[in-house]
Amino acid sequence: MKIGLNSWTVGGWGLALPNGLEGVLSVASELGYDGVELVYDDEKYSPDKIGRQDRLHILEFASSYNISIPSIATGVFWKYNLASPSESERNMALSLLKRGLELAADLNSETLLVVPAVARPSVGYRETYNNALSSMTKAARWAEDLGVTIGLENVWNRFLYDPSSYRRFIEDVGSDAVGLYFDVGNVLEISPFEHWLEVLGDMIVLIHAKDYDMNSRGPGGFRLIGRGSVDWGSFVKSLRSIGYGGFLNVETPPEFMKPPASIVYPQDGVEAARMSLQKLREFIG
Repeated sequence: MKIGLNSWTVGGWGLALPNGLEGVLSVASELGYDGVELVYDDEKYSPDKIGRQDRLHILEFASSYNISIPSIATGVFWKYNLASPSESERNMALSLLKRGLELAADLNSETLLVVPAVARPSVGYRETYNNALSSMTKAARWAEDLGVTIGLENVWNRFLYDPSSYRRFIEDVGSDAVGLYFDVGNVLEISPFEHWLEVLGDMIVLIHAKDYDMNSRGPGGFRLIGRGSVDWGSFVKSLRSIGYGGFLNVETPPEFMKPPASIVYPQDGVEAARMSLQKLREFIG
């Protein structure tokens, strides 16, 4: 297994990155990561603002550091819901998804992380499911054409909270270009990670690595790797038992380490990346 560095780990949720996207690659190389999961948004790091020459430069920069870019992540699907009852909102989400797939293809990234839906109490379950399915079916065709895999992440979106439901949704999409992006920290509050690996092990395309403290509970419970309740030894052993040998992308922003008001960028982000890498290496052995 290889270890990747997610951009949020260095720049926090607001992507306060040192020297832009290239800065994350530099940090990853200096610390000894194998790859970087770059992140885009709908503002400074919108795909529209990362032109063709910029993409070529990023590839050359990564190659010079012997760093790969296995995946692209984004938080835009919390803002623009792929399962929204509003057609205009869904279309905006799909537009950002397509541009993310194109960015991934241009950066030789195999996977784009996608949140398939954000459930709302005012919208019924069936409508949410059907809208999400319709969006993902369209997106799957683009992914197939571009040679990129869509990794649907298990997140706290109040939708598909058990492994059987998640598997059914992916099967309903019906494309080899869509799989599960498994986040072990996200699942701990909901159900045992062992159940997810049992039911969905053959559909996992990538792993997000972060910890979660079951004594804290809620969004404030996320932690740097090794500082929470995840049994990392058992988790790594389970991954090996299902034949997973891909990237574990560290997603531990400095917000997991100290209050936002006291964070200093990029120092705290670099420290969070260093500490999580050190612990994860120990667990991988």
